[in-house]
Amino acid sequence: DIDLQDLERHIGYFSQGGLGLPDPAFYTRTDADTKAVMQRYDAYVQKILALAGTPQAKLADDAKKVIDLEARIAQSSKPLVSMRDYQANYAPVATKDIAKTYKRLQLGEFLKAQGVTDDTVSIANPQLFQQLGALAASLPADQWKAYLRFHVGNAMAPYLAKPWRDA
Repeated sequence: DIDLQDLERHIGYFSQGGLGLPDPAFYTRTDADTKAVMQRYDAYVQKILALAGTPQAKLADDAKKVIDLEARIAQSSKPLVSMRDYQANYAPVATKDIAKTYKRLQLGEFLKAQGVTDDTVSIANPQLFQQLGALAASLPADQWKAYLRFHVGNAMAPYLAKPWRDA
């Protein structure tokens, strides 16, 4: 998108994401309404995982892994309202340094694969990306596999067979 400090050029923007629910606060609030939403969300995660081939005996455990990982991501995510302030979320980083700073996330390799040759990108929430790097190093592969299986299924559900769309 347009570089906010040089309107004559474009740069890449890394923003926060990785949550199945629209607001990070869903993962931290404890009121009754939020708990009810989280129960429905757990049932939805299980339904998508089942459609993706997760055995029935593993559904509850894998859904718990997905929601746990999302809750960890939410802890380092900025509140939704603060994401509206585009100037506060403009955080330029030299692309030559990104591979060293976020080596576990392989962002340098990602930029290269995308054909990005710019000298700068913006990372709206560096703390989140640091947390993601730490999670990549500390969480078991099975938790990441469940998380990715759900998110791919969730993203593709509108384009797949009727049971997916109905979910």
